[in-house]
Amino acid sequence: MSPARSMAVAAALLLALARPASADDSLLGRWVTPGASAVVELARCADASTICGTVRWLWEAADDRGRPRLDSQNADAKLRTRPLLGLTILSGLVPRAGGGWEGSIYNPEDGQTYRAILGRRGADSLVVEGCVLFVCRKQIWRKASVLVEALR
Repeated sequence: MSPARSMAVAAALLLALARPASADDSLLGRWVTPGASAVVELARCADASTICGTVRWLWEAADDRGRPRLDSQNADAKLRTRPLLGLTILSGLVPRAGGGWEGSIYNPEDGQTYRAILGRRGADSLVVEGCVLFVCRKQIWRKASVLVEALR
């Protein structure tokens, strides 16, 4: 194979493997939940085609005895011993046709999973909704980096 052809093949492989920047990337990063009760990191899921959210920090990460807070309300009794810290609570987020993202959100307070709808509200805010049928509960999450800068 000629050097020119080798370069062309290498360039084509790099282009094929490169993930293009997309609107999804604006969702990535660490977000603070209301009351600064938790920090959730939004990142590509293992399948790389969807976005997941993992609890990275909790205001009250330990119980009164100093033990890690657990997923004690989970509907599946076998999962009730999982620590909340490190727990994936958002999964399968994909872009919606009308804007924003849709997937699933797990609520450790009641142990249930709901349909999730996320949308940006400006550069530093995220609207997170958990829905059952047509009833949705909404929260505003703030970009963690902006809050850290504000405290300096």
